[in-house]
Amino acid sequence: MEKDKIIDFLLTNGFNALTYEQKNQIKLNRPTPHLLLTCQDGKYIRKFQYSWYNKFPWLTGCDKRNKMFCFTCVIFGGEKEWSVNGLSSIKNFLRKSEKHAISQKHLTNQEKFHLLGKVRIEHAISEGRRLAAVKHNEQVGINRRLIARMIHVVCFLGKQELAFRGHRENNESSNKGNYLELLDLLAQEEQLLKEHLLSSTTFKGTSKLIQNDLIECVTSVLNSRIFNEIQSVNYVSIQADETTDVSCRSQMSIIFRYVIDQNIVERFIGFFDVSKNKTASGLADIILSEANKWEIGNKIICQTYDGASVMSGEKSGVQFRIRQIYPNTLFIHCYAHQLNLVFRSTKRSELLREQGFKLPNQSDTRWNYHSRAASTMKKSFFRSQKCCFTHHVFNFLQSKSLSNIKSCISEIQNLKTYLTDLRNDSNVINCCNEAIILNNTLEYADKKRNELHFPKLEFVEIINEKMFKIYYSEFPESKFIKLLQQYPNTFDADRLRNELAVIYADEKKHLPPHELLDFIIKSDLHKDIYPQVTKLCQLVLTIPSTTASSERSMSTLKRIKTFLRNTMTNERLSSLSSMAIEKNLLGDMAKDPTFIDSVIDEFANKKDRRIELVYKKM
Repeated sequence: MEKDKIIDFLLTNGFNALTYEQKNQIKLNRPTPHLLLTCQDGKYIRKFQYSWYNKFPWLTGCDKRNKMFCFTCVIFGGEKEWSVNGLSSIKNFLRKSEKHAISQKHLTNQEKFHLLGKVRIEHAISEGRRLAAVKHNEQVGINRRLIARMIHVVCFLGKQELAFRGHRENNESSNKGNYLELLDLLAQEEQLLKEHLLSSTTFKGTSKLIQNDLIECVTSVLNSRIFNEIQSVNYVSIQADETTDVSCRSQMSIIFRYVIDQNIVERFIGFFDVSKNKTASGLADIILSEANKWEIGNKIICQTYDGASVMSGEKSGVQFRIRQIYPNTLFIHCYAHQLNLVFRSTKRSELLREQGFKLPNQSDTRWNYHSRAASTMKKSFFRSQKCCFTHHVFNFLQSKSLSNIKSCISEIQNLKTYLTDLRNDSNVINCCNEAIILNNTLEYADKKRNELHFPKLEFVEIINEKMFKIYYSEFPESKFIKLLQQYPNTFDADRLRNELAVIYADEKKHLPPHELLDFIIKSDLHKDIYPQVTKLCQLVLTIPSTTASSERSMSTLKRIKTFLRNTMTNERLSSLSSMAIEKNLLGDMAKDPTFIDSVIDEFANKKDRRIELVYKKM
């Protein structure tokens, strides 16, 4: 652009229409034409002075318009007299120029003018960073795909309870372990993974440390889901039991039970090595620590353990220590363990062996072996009787997420009635005769019968659908009071009484607790119509009758920590057990596209990695 036309062009088209290079070119070419400007000042005629351009380095002129302008204000916009209209009169020019030179707008424009062209370096740096970020993110995408494949392998092995590592994992080994063998299998179909395994030198993802990190990260995301579930519920119950693993370490299993909407959920929390301290104080401290970690202190309503004195002791047992911290926490002695006390003793077992009868081997993690022992005795000595009813009860008690405590009580009451019927005079005489045949030194004495009662759980009868018609005529006041005494400050008593009265009066709502809760929630009546009955149903369904899930988790432990895998750490054992026991939850989570990304983010943030896994912002 010709220098003498710059000002006219800027006044007509503006500065922003130019390219960056054109702007810098104009900056270096301030027009300084000779202007034909004169004025009469008294008896003198004053003329435009070319030296003014040196005195005011921002001054410029336009030949075509024969006016003076401020160069920086024309470019960036300023006072109209200096940027648009121009000065054609030179009267008092020096005073006007000096005033303009110190104006705020002019100073701002001068700064912009001074920095014009120098910002280009920053632009170049910014563009370089952007391109570097693009390249970085492309590599991160590839790296995350590789880690995703490893996570899939970890989840598969965890759910299937399979060992990860082999005895020898070098390339010459015929069996490098399930983790490496599965990666090699996937690499046969995926070129990206194959190239990584063959050529990577900084991060391969096959070491035992990486395997452990991936296992921990998957479990961490799994536990985050469980934590969010727990935060959304009103009540939580705790189940705990202890077993000895193959390396002779005592492991305590902890299970949380709660109700999400209308669904009963039992979640495995972990195994805890209690070998060094199996006292009531030590075990209680672990349970209380986990209650604090999972933030369930104000939600615990029940604790269920076996009958060991260290757990159930009324003055110093675990249950007593828990109730000292959380007074409203009901203690239930696992009913299946109570039944076990009836069916097996060392004297009975030895007597049967002497007579040539062998009882099924006892299993620490399967109670129905005790009922099978009773069934063996029944088949051997009382062939006219029907198959042992107790076996049915044990199978019922071991059903996962037993629908409610009321059903458990009903089954045990039926068993009690069945056993009472067997204790008629004729059956007792036959039993005694058979026993004397086995051992003629036996003596018998009449003993007072101890009836089986459930006083602590009497309040659950409030939602016994079989009693609703009776309750409609006569409200179960004593049971209602026991509920309020067991769980004070939990319910709005007056509202709960009225809600129950409405339900008792409607035969359509004479449903078992699980079905009643399902009806209320699906009908959207749980918030405004029956909030207290909803809480009551959730509370009753949260109460466990047995420690079946704890026993079941111990079976998982014995499948995972075997003789060949007896050196694994407790953290790895607990994580692998979580994936195996919660395989259904893990499978549901894996269907969510964000699951793998969450695990990778957890893996990336766990420690500094030699592989880039975090995207950069553009």
